[in-house]
Amino acid sequence: MRILAALDIIMSEEEWLRVHRYEAELQPGVAWGSIDNGAGDHLHVLFTSYGTLIKGFDHESPLSPHAREDGEVYPGMYDEVPEALLTILRDHGEALELEDVTFCVWQEGNDPQWKAGSWIQQALNEESEDDATGGADFLLGYIEETPEAFADWAEGYYDTQELSLSALTEVYEGKPVTASLIRELCPARDTEAALDELLQRGYVVERSS
Repeated sequence: MRILAALDIIMSEEEWLRVHRYEAELQPGVAWGSIDNGAGDHLHVLFTSYGTLIKGFDHESPLSPHAREDGEVYPGMYDEVPEALLTILRDHGEALELEDVTFCVWQEGNDPQWKAGSWIQQALNEESEDDATGGADFLLGYIEETPEAFADWAEGYYDTQELSLSALTEVYEGKPVTASLIRELCPARDTEAALDELLQRGYVVERSS
């Protein structure tokens, strides 16, 4: 999430056009990644010492509160979420769009297993297999795990020519972002403005002397 947010800063000076965002400190000890595709769908990820939580909203999902007669969050959506994670969700309910949710999963501590509340079983009983996941596969697809995957997505979204995989790889590997790297990925970008924003958001940059 952090890498993707950095790349979106490089690719677009217009914040409203960016899909991936990352805040290193939503509150002490809590990092926050988010995805907003501009079409009414979004994803939020909380990284904490207690574990990691992912909640998403696919506006076309039958699990959406807006698709339900009662207008309520799908039953059991937040059931069994550890209290420490649930408290963060509630404390930042507006920013994390607490009521707009079609799936919620989490990991606890160092346990690699993802868990879900009772909503998933009810959805499997009531909906088709594709609809029962609340758009999870669709939204998690915006987390491009490799430079090649980001290039495929960004070339369509930003309407760019073929992106430099070597430059993307440097960002994925956490190397300092330089003006030349920015120019290689997005020649029209104001490099100083991009470096300033990256620096303000805690990314490692390297300015030529």
